[in-house]
Amino acid sequence: MTATEVRNWTTEYYIINQSSCQQILEDILKEIPLLNNVQLHNIKDKQLVRFQGMVQDMYDPEYYFKQYEVRNTRTGESNIRYGIYSDIAHCLPHEEISFESNTNENSERQTYIVISTPGLNEWAKEINTNIEQSDASGTDNNSIGKRSLNDRDDNEAEEMDCSEPITKKEKVLRDNTDINMSNGGCSAKVQSNVSEEHILNFPIPIDGGKACIVKIYDGTNLKLNQVVDIVGFISLDPMLGTIRASEDEMNEAEINTHNPPASLVPRLHAVKVVELNKPQIVNAPEIISKAQLIRGDLHIILSQLLFGDHLAADYLICHLLSIIYRRKDYFCAGTFPLNITNFPASKLRAFPKEFYNFLTLFVKKSHFLEVTLENLNELALIPKKDYECNRLTSGILQLSNHTHLVLDETGLTAGELTMTGKENYKALSDLLMFQKLKYDFQYYSMDYETDLPMLIFSDVKSFIPCPMQVILNVDADSENLYSQVLEAARQYLKEDNRLTNIRQYLETLRHTEFVFDEQITEVVQNYFVQMRNLNKNINADNLHALIVFARLMSISYGKTALDTECWNKTVQLETERMSRLPQRE
Repeated sequence: MTATEVRNWTTEYYIINQSSCQQILEDILKEIPLLNNVQLHNIKDKQLVRFQGMVQDMYDPEYYFKQYEVRNTRTGESNIRYGIYSDIAHCLPHEEISFESNTNENSERQTYIVISTPGLNEWAKEINTNIEQSDASGTDNNSIGKRSLNDRDDNEAEEMDCSEPITKKEKVLRDNTDINMSNGGCSAKVQSNVSEEHILNFPIPIDGGKACIVKIYDGTNLKLNQVVDIVGFISLDPMLGTIRASEDEMNEAEINTHNPPASLVPRLHAVKVVELNKPQIVNAPEIISKAQLIRGDLHIILSQLLFGDHLAADYLICHLLSIIYRRKDYFCAGTFPLNITNFPASKLRAFPKEFYNFLTLFVKKSHFLEVTLENLNELALIPKKDYECNRLTSGILQLSNHTHLVLDETGLTAGELTMTGKENYKALSDLLMFQKLKYDFQYYSMDYETDLPMLIFSDVKSFIPCPMQVILNVDADSENLYSQVLEAARQYLKEDNRLTNIRQYLETLRHTEFVFDEQITEVVQNYFVQMRNLNKNINADNLHALIVFARLMSISYGKTALDTECWNKTVQLETERMSRLPQRE
């Protein structure tokens, strides 16, 4: 079956042929229209689409009619219809739902808010619409199934909503509502005091970002901030923005928030959910075999961008490859936050942002945060439960795993932190040290685990406790000719497929399996004993940080185990880094 045929699937056809449809979907996922980069007026109501995004919130389960009996008031005949993959129980003017019928079947579905993945860089976005403009705004196709689900009335245009929609205790309110049936019935203009920004609830600005209310039927449990690829039937019915729960259950703020216009937040009835936890690199063996060569190219670029500092480039490569591989309580192994200082901030004020712009070319997800006194005191970094709207209001730090967070402290001045400022400071500190973030549920807080690599640019040591500070050794020529350095780096990336190789190198090696054998473990233990004898301030935390560094150094060369050569190289680099730090009295 081709993608063209799949485009014409209806919910009825899918329900009847679910097993064969699932098998077909396995092979053609990438051929299904991707909602992320398609205008809604080019999508038909009830069309099968894909949407990639992050789980931002989850609502209470919805109760609905999985199937229900409809009675024809003219003839007295009854038939069974399906409510699955639909928001509203549809029937014609001369039909009514038999609410007391024994054939009715109730069920529940999970409801999630999924938004375009925050921080996803342009090159990492899938560009594949698979939309034929001639299909846009068209009417629904009839079922192409083996048999029709039920015999509809000849006058299909008369179809309307019955007196009760599917969702429990809901009703349609027409007050202050202006329905605009343009674009083939796919847009709804609803007069409301709720802003688009409030409805979309993005943690950070997302260019062209979308939000969907996703309804899941198979019991799949998703987690907050999880990135997923969803295939489902889209619901663009303009009436959805006017469906309201009974007023004794919801206040006006909650009603407006939970029932946005489908033209702004479409509903997506999922038939398949793919969890995007680990990238699939087709040519991974080839990338691993060329790891040292690609690492060399990356090292050249980073060292030049860091004013000729080769040591800093080694640490930054390890930072870019870091990933948490083991957790226990507040201990997380694998994190490698980095604080870079002593760059010529007064002369090159835009350096942190210019460097960040290069990082966006290498990593799939990232965000740049200016840490100023004003921002600390005013920004909402932490997600917070809004009980009036009954939703989780996003905070800037509500990001999916492996989003690289770059902090610029060069604009930070002395001053007093407000209560919000203190909370934001603690959130950033906990994120760096423990990779956990406390979500504010007002009456209590809850820890959510994260994996957000953090890179901090500051004039002096960061005010956020970062164990790995690299003081740059700035080359005067690189400083004076930095604009030419930037241009040379851009040109270097364009040659010999370097940029693509670096992207695949980081994605592939970040997930490499790694082992420590007994022989190298003994070498590490002996080194620790020697260091303890020389310096009583050396502790287990120092050893752990060095082991993580050695692991990442090995991985950066394409190795799957730590050898003596790489261990000695790591110790040498760490000794040099430490020698640059101010000596304690």
